[in-house]
Amino acid sequence: MKFAVIEYSSKTGAIWKHTSERPNYLCDPVKEIDPTSFGCYVSALQGEHIPLLALIKPNFYKKVIKRLSGSWPGQYDLSYLEPFDALLVVYQISDGHEMVRLVKRLKKEFPDKVIVGVPTQPWGLLEIHWNKNPQAKSEIVDFMNACDVFLTIVKSTQERWQAMTKTPVEYLPQPYPVEYAERHFLSRERKDNVIFVAGVTDRPNIIKGHRIAKQLQQEFPEYVIHVTKIDGMPLDTSELEGSPYKVMPFELWQEHLWSMSKVKLVINTDYTQTRGRVQVDCAAVGTPSIGADSDGQIDLFSDLPADSKQTEEELLAQARRLLIEPEFYDAVAQKAKERLRACNYEESARRLTAVIQRFRQQ
Repeated sequence: MKFAVIEYSSKTGAIWKHTSERPNYLCDPVKEIDPTSFGCYVSALQGEHIPLLALIKPNFYKKVIKRLSGSWPGQYDLSYLEPFDALLVVYQISDGHEMVRLVKRLKKEFPDKVIVGVPTQPWGLLEIHWNKNPQAKSEIVDFMNACDVFLTIVKSTQERWQAMTKTPVEYLPQPYPVEYAERHFLSRERKDNVIFVAGVTDRPNIIKGHRIAKQLQQEFPEYVIHVTKIDGMPLDTSELEGSPYKVMPFELWQEHLWSMSKVKLVINTDYTQTRGRVQVDCAAVGTPSIGADSDGQIDLFSDLPADSKQTEEELLAQARRLLIEPEFYDAVAQKAKERLRACNYEESARRLTAVIQRFRQQ
């Protein structure tokens, strides 16, 4: 099966092709392809990553049309896509209207291809956007209705997605380079006394995790708190004041894995209902994570459940148990590592291929 992922744009603007020598997670994440996210689908199915702009080939005339009409000229050449059997088309808020036009053209010009739709933003952030911009919800419904199948990487959102569209909605966890990432696994005894908290403080409830970390540090003074500063994003550390903490620079994924492997505990009170790459990374490197309502938290750290209604005291109880009961800590880490293996490239490709083949036969 010949497979490709189509996004509106990419870091390089060029088509990227998987090779066995250079899967996505070994490539330069700035100059080639992302090591996680949709690059994982490309390498798992040994396909191509195609930015739509590489097919549109913007020139002066096309840019004028885009500026005047808000859309690129409709009849850009799609012949490059003819050899592919299945296309995974990515919807994101900023260019959603272009992807709606694309999938409708694909179904008209290539009726035998299986068109798989997937969102890039998590449900929680999309829902906030829809509440502010009701027309945006109609746009993604148009997108879903034009696809053969729509994917969600968060099981808890499957029924809500299905209620919005006539298109079948399938739950498939995102592929993850398990065998590479778990090389960074460190046992509890080899980890540093560090509590890591999320630095994306403009997301709702992230600060809740900071308060929990501060309380925990006061109970376990041998621990220090680390928080990441992401360039271009606000970081509010006011709730950490009075406890030892260190602001860490943003790291690319490979370096981030090493950092996560060396901390004892991650607190990430993100309630946007995403797959949860933080939790997936934590499972790979043996570091328990608490606080998120992500699919990864529920799937991989099932002994550490969390949702937006959970109190700080309940999360503190989880954290205390991890820090004072080595047997519980080790069992949680080992269970997450074992469950993550179901998301490796081989298993993920098998599941997605089965879905595509089912719709090819219809």
